[in-house]
Amino acid sequence: MSESEYIERVVNALKRVPLTSLRIIELANSVPMKDGELDYEKLADIQPEVNLAIAEAKMYGSHTLMAVDTLKKLVAREEDV
Repeated sequence: MSESEYIERVVNALKRVPLTSLRIIELANSVPMKDGELDYEKLADIQPEVNLAIAEAKMYGSHTLMAVDTLKKLVAREEDV
């Protein structure tokens, strides 16, 4: 497979990645500010939802790092050939 074919495969794979809206962003935007910071009492009231949003963000970040690492390996492999 040629380099341009590899690039096309990667681009097509990236185009199929669904748009993601992380809940942590929505929560941060929905919690009121108090003295220039997020309202900690409100955050405490929704702590289970916050924990779930944090877990979601960590998972998304982890998968993103795995994808980046995979792409780096593809580039390194091409350079060795």
